[in-house]
Order: sequence, then structure tokens, then C-alpha cells
Amino acid sequence: MNSIKRRYTFLAMGLFIALTSACRKDKPLLISDPLDRLNWSERNYNVLNELIRDYGVGGKNYDENKPPYVVLDWDQTCAHFDVEEATMRYQLFHLRFKLTKDQFADVLKDEINGVTHFSADYYNMKLSDINQDLTNHYNYLYDHYIGLAGTMTLDEIQMTPQYQDFIAKIPFLYDGYCVTPGIEAEYGYPWILYLLAGHTPDEVKALANEAIAFELGNQLSKQILQSPAGYETIAGDVSYAYKTGLRVFPEMQNLIAAFKDHGIEVFIVSASYKTVVEVFSGIGMYGYNVPSPNVIAMELAIGNDGKILPEYKAGWVKTQRQGKVDAINQIIKSGLGKNWDPLFSAADSDGDYEMSTNFPDMKLTLIWNRVKGGDIGKLCIQAVDEMNSTNPRYILQGRNENTGMAIPRSESILLGKTEPQLLN
Repeated sequence: MNSIKRRYTFLAMGLFIALTSACRKDKPLLISDPLDRLNWSERNYNVLNELIRDYGVGGKNYDENKPPYVVLDWDQTCAHFDVEEATMRYQLFHLRFKLTKDQFADVLKDEINGVTHFSADYYNMKLSDINQDLTNHYNYLYDHYIGLAGTMTLDEIQMTPQYQDFIAKIPFLYDGYCVTPGIEAEYGYPWILYLLAGHTPDEVKALANEAIAFELGNQLSKQILQSPAGYETIAGDVSYAYKTGLRVFPEMQNLIAAFKDHGIEVFIVSASYKTVVEVFSGIGMYGYNVPSPNVIAMELAIGNDGKILPEYKAGWVKTQRQGKVDAINQIIKSGLGKNWDPLFSAADSDGDYEMSTNFPDMKLTLIWNRVKGGDIGKLCIQAVDEMNSTNPRYILQGRNENTGMAIPRSESILLGKTEPQLLN
């Protein structure tokens, strides 16, 4: 073969390879994926990569006059299990309270929005009865525990029936608020934060850091707190089940980094306490690196002495359900002048429903599959219906609650189970 023929042969081969690559159904080899593969389902991995490529800087749908931003729920979405509840239990178990006796009694209301009893699932219990038990217990703990005004060590106080009933009834009360019609999470979510009153925000950050570090090393399990046997109280015995352990999701850490690398601003919008979420999500903390101003969440009033008050921040929305939409409109659209809709949301529960449905120009919502019903269950069904769509509005990502890890499918394996489930 002479040199001319060799030249044309090589040119033809190069043209063939180029044409073959151009005609392939998958992306060209020269274009790298924004995301690491990790444990995303294959479909979700492809859909998320396409979103970032199309709407990030340099993408075909990028608008420099309207730079995109995304809104992510935190608990059970960016991380496995609930940092707010983990911090609450850590505070409770270690009696890290700074409320006076009178302040504690004042946060317990015998009537809330006209409701005086819990729902049937919570024994139709009178609020005044459980409130009296908790007041009695707190007074005893306050007078006897060395961390408050007494002399008993934590190990010693933990052996008392007052402590044992107290740590069961506080979360029972919180859960009861959240599920009882007429009270619900609108009241319950901020109420549990009032127990942090008397701390400074920095002290709460230190407390949250301790709780997160402990739970990241704790086993993933379900535990039950119960009133001590044979101990008579006004409200009677209660039982409270909870999940232990926290885990980071490398998939969400990488997704946040990919968004930021492609000029897409990331906001956390959470129904937990802003100060607590900032510890887990913050720059240089646990791998998420979201700056504090980009965390939108519940806030409490601060006194002139710099200490937290047992009351909600005046004028600020309660950032759950419609409150998340209101907060986005107030902080991002009005406050930052980004008066266009979020590009994307990430969700896991009914509390994220409005944030994921009320913005007409939102392109995609990622739902972490907790095999739930309710409003989020409706979106999970839609995600399943759209599994073959080239332009889905919702995608469903599975995880294994026993390991705290994502799994590369849409089904999830719930804690204590072995079989994956798709829908409730």
C-alpha cells in the first residue's frame, strides 16, 4: 500500500470512528459525567447528569440572566435518618437543659388550638396529665442532677424512675403533637426546639456536633423507650420507638458539589433547627460544604443576652410544608432577587410536597424512597409511572436503611427488612 492510500485509509478510519461516536445513543466519550457513579440507580444517574449538563454553565438551557438554583430538604434526604431528632435525644439522654423549672412548665400547654387530648394512637391522653408528669419529673431532675442544681451524677440519675419516665414521655409528647389533628407538625416541630432555650447558638452547635459524631458511630437500629415498670404516674405508661444512627449520603455530597461546580447554587430548606442543620451541612464539617447563608430552616428568638428563648423567631415562617415555599419566596426570590423558580428539589416526605409541586418551572424532583403513603406517596407513584419517560418530573431513589447506603435501584429496603419495596 503506497503512502497516499495509507493516508486515505487512516482518514477513512478516523471518519468512521467519529461518525460512529456521533451516532451512538449514549453521550460522546469526550463529555464527562458531572456526577460520580456511586450507588445511583442507572436511570437516576443519567437523568441527573443530563439536568446538570443542560442547565449548568455552558449547557444548552443555561440562562446567565437567571442562574439556576436548587432546593434540598435535609433530614432523610441529604443524610440518612434525622439529625434534629438525634440531637433532641442526645440532649434528653444527657440532660443538657438550661431551662428553669418555671420555663420548662411554661412550654407545656394543656390546650393547643382548642385540643386537650391526643389522638387515639396516643392513648387519647390528656395533655394536662402528661404535662403534670413531665413537670414533676423535671423538677426532680433539676433538684438532684449535678448538671442542673443537684449532686447526683448522670449515671446515678439515669437509674431513677423519674429520669426513665421523663426520657420516654418527652419524645412521646413530641410525636403526639405531630400526629394529633389540630396540633400537628405546625406546632410540634418548633415546640421541640424550645427545649434548647437558655443555650447560646454556639452551645447548640457544640451539642449538635457531639450528637452527630455519636450517631455517625452508632448502630442503625430501632430502639424503644418505655416507662419504668411499676412506677405510678398521672398519665400512665408510654412507649416510644425510634431509629438510632446517622449516615452521610456520598451521592448527595457529590450531587451538591456537581451542582456548585456547574454554576447551580444549592440551598438547604429544612424543617429542622437552622443552627443544628448548619453543623451537619456546613463548610469543612461533614462533606456537604453548604455555606450557612444557604441554609433555610426553623429559627428561634434570641434574647439580649445572646441566649435562645423558648419562642419562635418573630416574623419568620415555619419551614415545613407550605412554609418551605413561603421561605423560598421570601429568602431566595425576594431577598436575593432570584425571582424565578428553583430548577430542582430533593425530598423524602409530606413536608416536602409543596416545595416539590408548587413551582411551575421546576424541572425535576429527586425523591428518596421511604415507601411512604400520603402526599409524598402520590409523587412516588408518579415517579414510577414516569420510569420510561424521556423527560420525567419525578425520580425515585432507593436505599437500604439497614446499612444507611443508597442502592442502585428505585426500591428501598426498610430498617429490619430484607426485601426491597417500591411503593407503599
